[in-house]
Amino acid sequence: MSLNNNDPVKPVETTPGSPLTTEEIGTTESMNAGRRKIARLGVGAPLVLTLASRSVLANQCLSNMLSGNLSDPTRDSICQKGWSPGGWGQPGGMIGSYTTLGAWQAIGYNYGTLKPNCSASQVSCYTGGTKMSGLPSWLNKDGVAGSTRVVDVLLNNSAYNVTRHLICAYFNAKLGELGGSFHYVMTVAQLQQLASGALLPPGGMSISAFLDSTWA
Repeated sequence: MSLNNNDPVKPVETTPGSPLTTEEIGTTESMNAGRRKIARLGVGAPLVLTLASRSVLANQCLSNMLSGNLSDPTRDSICQKGWSPGGWGQPGGMIGSYTTLGAWQAIGYNYGTLKPNCSASQVSCYTGGTKMSGLPSWLNKDGVAGSTRVVDVLLNNSAYNVTRHLICAYFNAKLGELGGSFHYVMTVAQLQQLASGALLPPGGMSISAFLDSTWA
């Protein structure tokens, strides 16, 4: 018997655990199914950032990097590499269309207050500013004291290696989520997964080495 316009359409039934069809890829239903399948693999099991998991990331730039193309992550995408810890730490530079201090303010943090009769381009001419206690705790992998100025962590090349890399990437990701023309290669949420171990860098890279490849 053929269906007419008034006949109810029976929903398509799926078999639990059956693979997704080509037509299902990219739909909300398939994304939910994919999440359920990942959940069945075991709660807390880290996902290795490889070609097999890049659909989870939903980010072409990061996918390019994870496929081994660390030198050209912006291929076929609208994303860009970010700025280094030194770039975020030096007050006399530029972060995209912002001054360094303006970029800090745009993402909700404070570089510091300029001392009277002191050069605006000198780090030592600034006091105060955001401290480690003012950042999300998941960034502080090295246990830096909460009273430490964030700029001092960014500019310290001999200590706080993982923390300073995570802070720098966090600042880049925050800037990329402001809605302007800059789009960093990962989101804050993806970076948090990386910091927690839910996502792992490719090829056995350390977090610091991987993040180094995400800024120019």
